[in-house]
Amino acid sequence: MSNELRIPDAETRAKNLASLRSAIHQLDIVNLMLDEVIALADRDLLQQRRARLLSKSNYMSTEQIES
Repeated sequence: MSNELRIPDAETRAKNLASLRSAIHQLDIVNLMLDEVIALADRDLLQQRRARLLSKSNYMSTEQIES
């Protein structure tokens, strides 16, 4: 068994390069989709936090007024 590296011909290199570029493009698309999902989750969490804080502040203000 030989451990010599063999350099592929120009056509093989071109096909491999095109394949790698396509894979990178697909990964970029998936990455953007994941960024969108994260942004939507962040937005929902912020809305929940805002609602929770507003309900607590309203609860405290009405409690103070009643006593």
